[in-house]
Amino acid sequence: MANDKLRKYELIYLVQPEANDDDRQKVADRVDGVLSEYGATMIKREDWGKRKLAYEIQKQNKAFYTYLVFIARPGTTAEIERVLRMLDNCIRWQTIKLEDGIRPDDIERHLPTDAEGPSNDEEE
Repeated sequence: MANDKLRKYELIYLVQPEANDDDRQKVADRVDGVLSEYGATMIKREDWGKRKLAYEIQKQNKAFYTYLVFIARPGTTAEIERVLRMLDNCIRWQTIKLEDGIRPDDIERHLPTDAEGPSNDEEE
């Protein structure tokens, strides 16, 4: 069945540079809440910190970057993007489909191994 197939996505979202740790954590918690609600599997999360933007967005030259890789059912990304659109601290996001047609029993193949290290990078 087509409904049994999953997709692998990557998501990058940008949070305003004035946002404090609590504000950034609220955005991350909302995204994580959607992922858990839709039964998605998180593969990787990287907090890239504050970086200079390639071009000005909403009169901002810098933003906090967060990178996610996850496996989810089709339609999950629409809900994540809807939530991000409502959050004032999130100024931009982009979701890319990396792989299509993943069977639920093949998820383990996509998870990082212990040799690759932790999947979460903490901001220093």
